[in-house]
Amino acid sequence: MKKSFSLLTLILVLLTACGRKEVVIFYENDMHCAVDGYVHIAMLRDQVSEVTPYTAVVSAGDFIQGDVVGSISKGEYIVDIMNAVGYDAITIGNHEFDYGLDQHYNLMSRLNASVVCANLSHIGGSSVHSPYVIHRYGPVKVAYVGAATPTTYNTSTPTYFVNEQGELCYDFHTTDTYEQIQMAVDDARQNGADYVIVLSHLGDDGAVAPSVGLIQQTTGIDVVVDGHQHHVLNYKVANAHGDSVILTSTGTKAAYIGKITIPSDGAITAELIPSVKSGVTLSELTPTAKQVKQTVDDILLQMQAKVERVIGYTEVALIGKGRDGERATRNGETNIADFIADAMRQVAGAAIGMIHGGSIRADLPQGDITIGSIISVLPFNNSLAVVEATGQQLLDAMEVGVMLYPEENGDFHIASGLRYTIDEKIPTSVQLDEHNMFVGVGGTRRIVKMEVLNDNNQWVPIDPNQTYTVGGLNYTLTSGGASGMFRMMHPIPCNPIKDTEILQQYIQYLGDTVRAEQYAMPDKRFSVR
Repeated sequence: MKKSFSLLTLILVLLTACGRKEVVIFYENDMHCAVDGYVHIAMLRDQVSEVTPYTAVVSAGDFIQGDVVGSISKGEYIVDIMNAVGYDAITIGNHEFDYGLDQHYNLMSRLNASVVCANLSHIGGSSVHSPYVIHRYGPVKVAYVGAATPTTYNTSTPTYFVNEQGELCYDFHTTDTYEQIQMAVDDARQNGADYVIVLSHLGDDGAVAPSVGLIQQTTGIDVVVDGHQHHVLNYKVANAHGDSVILTSTGTKAAYIGKITIPSDGAITAELIPSVKSGVTLSELTPTAKQVKQTVDDILLQMQAKVERVIGYTEVALIGKGRDGERATRNGETNIADFIADAMRQVAGAAIGMIHGGSIRADLPQGDITIGSIISVLPFNNSLAVVEATGQQLLDAMEVGVMLYPEENGDFHIASGLRYTIDEKIPTSVQLDEHNMFVGVGGTRRIVKMEVLNDNNQWVPIDPNQTYTVGGLNYTLTSGGASGMFRMMHPIPCNPIKDTEILQQYIQYLGDTVRAEQYAMPDKRFSVR
């Protein structure tokens, strides 16, 4: 009987092996509310499901923010769409915290997918989300390990991660990110994972803890699906043992849809499929894609009346992009940054208005200004804040903003009531700690001239010892911004209206029309010597 049983078992094993189907995993990163992309993902999954029952959809983060559909619902509409697609696992990007910690937890609980992150924990305690999850596809076990960028602390809103005493409550493991991920990979392997896919929001080369370095310093990973820097990648990197690991990324806003294939025999592969965002009729859609599109259409219909309401008119296009199409607000003055800084100053009733370039995410085209268009410009749901700052603190803040110039810096500031000049030949002497938070300026400053408008509307040199009122967004002024620059400044009580309401009030102040004579060109508030 033992021989018969053993023979029968062997036959069953062989038959199972011969009949094994491929496992196909579709992936994306940095979707940033590209709703049409979700329809395409659903179509691809349905098409592949006709050949193999073992399909999945995963995300490497930054999905709830980036367009009106995210901002207007604080991410809930996007979660509804992702649930319609049917995601298996996701990791969190830095923008998954844009609507606050309470809403983050709410969204992650609403999402019908495994949420994984190996390098986010409570200080001295447990992981915030599971480090990994193992999904079984027939006989194959695939582990998804999550990784968030350690810069989430300062690229989101720093005050979200501290208690009432200002003490840090969360640890993104800035100095031991790779070790945390390796522990998760090892544990997944010990628990039977046949393949390990890291859903990474670390960024590739040049990031604080790049995915390239992750591969080079670890073992046991088969694929890293990378996000954060919006690059299109698909190549192999040698790990710590010299084995090849796939590093892949789909760009942003569904530029591509990724497809990982685990064949019944042979090596795991990854490919990038150009996304089809339009031109597909309803009759051509697969069943799940039809459901997703219906979900999208219902959501857009709910939004339409609100976002299409006209609140003003602009005689000139307010542009945040340079001639090369890049994000000019992060390394230079633009007319849209001037406009927003002026709005902050006027509505706050402050001596100085300020806006950081990383907050500006769209242009305002010439013509009617709608609620939807200004939400697209400032999509992060920030609020008005006012602080008292010394001239020295302002000098330091602007010095941080230009430390990377001419490279992009989300913390680059344009102001109203303040202008400054830099010498780009002077190397930065800004000092940051391990969390990229401001420590001091250790040498010669790049800013060689800074002036403010006095009560007589005259430009005068800034006085390091004088106190100035500054109006801007809470992210910058009361949360400290990406570098924590404003965290020591004295907050002043104000009406914390939302960023979009600030712009609405300023447009009303301008007589409902943004005039070309005022905003056709940048106002020379920033210059380079």
